[in-house]
Amino acid sequence: MKRTLQSAFAAAALLASSSAWAQNFGEKGVIAISAERLFGFTYDSATVTSNGQDSTGSITHFSLLSSPVAVNVGGNAVWAGYGSPRVAGDYFVIDRLSLGAALGYAHWSNTTQPAGAGAVETTTTGDSFTFAPRVGYFLPFNDKIGFWPRAGFTYRTFSAQNTSGHNFALTVEAPFAFTLIPHVAFWAGPTLDLGLTGSQNFEQPNGNTTSLDFNATAIGIQTGLVVYFGT
Repeated sequence: MKRTLQSAFAAAALLASSSAWAQNFGEKGVIAISAERLFGFTYDSATVTSNGQDSTGSITHFSLLSSPVAVNVGGNAVWAGYGSPRVAGDYFVIDRLSLGAALGYAHWSNTTQPAGAGAVETTTTGDSFTFAPRVGYFLPFNDKIGFWPRAGFTYRTFSAQNTSGHNFALTVEAPFAFTLIPHVAFWAGPTLDLGLTGSQNFEQPNGNTTSLDFNATAIGIQTGLVVYFGT
């Protein structure tokens, strides 16, 4: 993930000598390359439906370049987080109106040490892929500060040892953008990933597979960096 972010910003920096940098953020033809959800505070919840009954669990955490989190729901670990870092691209098709998408990948490792004499430590590893198309509208307050609300959908697939699944959410972000230096902005603001559907499969030691349906929702404050240039 770190190499991906470095490559994205290096590619944008190569355009620094171009006249395309004369355009302001939010103008028609501007391309914005972002590194998103780098640091933040998140409340994650998940509701599992089994035999017609709903069970809910939640977790609150700070994140710094973190991977998805597991929410314990009725003894089941549901991989429910949407807060993994991602790379995004947005294009302003007309002044202020942007179309874009974010792509994310995360790899995580979780080690558990059970209590009791002779208990064996176990390590779980996993991978997650995220795709999030969106539309946005930029409202400049002045040449340094603006408001860039965006809305779209997030689709995520994940796998961890004997577990795999996916979830789908309506995503709304409302970041404020602050220009640090010409054509580089920092943004921060609230995010909402409202779970619409999801499923998770477990492969049992005997070879059988069980599944559960769940909805995962995340509410947070997230941050990101944007490099932008004109076409």
